[in-house]
Amino acid sequence: MADAPTTEARLTGTVPLYKTVEPLNRTKHKTYGVKNIATPYSFLKDWHFVPAIAGEFSIASGSYPIIFLGDKKMPVLVMGLRQGTNVFVTEDGQFDSDHYVPAYVRRYPFVSASNPMDQPSTVCVDVDAPFVVKSKSDLPFFDEAGEPTEYVNKAVEFVSAFENDAKVTEAFVERLHALDLFEQKSVRVADPNNPDNTITVAEYWGVSEEKFGNLPADKLGEMHKNGDLFAISAHLMSLQRWERIMRRVSMLPPAAEAKTKA
Repeated sequence: MADAPTTEARLTGTVPLYKTVEPLNRTKHKTYGVKNIATPYSFLKDWHFVPAIAGEFSIASGSYPIIFLGDKKMPVLVMGLRQGTNVFVTEDGQFDSDHYVPAYVRRYPFVSASNPMDQPSTVCVDVDAPFVVKSKSDLPFFDEAGEPTEYVNKAVEFVSAFENDAKVTEAFVERLHALDLFEQKSVRVADPNNPDNTITVAEYWGVSEEKFGNLPADKLGEMHKNGDLFAISAHLMSLQRWERIMRRVSMLPPAAEAKTKA
């Protein structure tokens, strides 16, 4: 946590959900806090995926497809087909309580920012989160003495744990790369205007079942010990959840469904 506003860490790249991220500072944010609002998940409704950590693959696979995106093969949980529509968040900003809330979402509005020269990460907060307020909060960041509240201390612990889990996940992806297990995959549906054609609605990276099945027994034993076997199995099982995504998209109001096809 920063004590002075002169040494502010900076996030690099695009971080899903976050808008205006500032290092949490006991002086600058002494009156800030979180307020209970009627639309607690409104910040998520325009995001159709969120990053995932390997440790949550097992429980998340019951709700969402787990896929890998980009050159770095970042694992994400799919929550819609297009930017602008999350089919698990209602129009009034509520989350479908029948499904798992991802760790990345539970971490918000806090996040860690890396510092140079192997210095400890800085805990930051998105000051433009819809439930972060400058005063009269339900859960203040700091008490009257300027010390972090229990709420912030727990948030910092969660951010730290998430950062550690993210590093474990990066190592997991690197091991999949080393074994050449990734292949490009797609989701296709029938073209309503031409029954002889299909339309690609999603393209992503996933683990090749053929390559995975051809791994030698000693390698599978090693993967069983380090947990990779369970994560890969959860990923492959999660791909059955594409049907849920497609069904939910088909049930959207016409205006919202058109938005997913834009």
